Amino acid sequence: MSAFPILRRRRELVNTDPQRRCYNGAHFSSKWRWTAWEELERTTPEKAEPRLQFWRELNDYAVSARGKGAKRQFKLGEAVT
Repeated sequence: MSAFPILRRRRELVNTDPQRRCYNGAHFSSKWRWTAWEELERTTPEKAEPRLQFWRELNDYAVSARGKGAKRQFKLGEAVT
């Protein structure tokens, strides 16, 4: 039986200042970047789409409560046997 992995990635703020200056938690120069995809969970083919929808809706709620810093992306990976 094959399993489908659900993958996620997040945005992180990266300090891009050559001198790495940071004052009271604020970077002089920074950029938002997406991290690499990582496996969140594995699920059956029948439950793959509902689980993916669950994670996306949960993340939409987290973004509405905590702001854009909580934004995640989700996708289905290749089937694993």
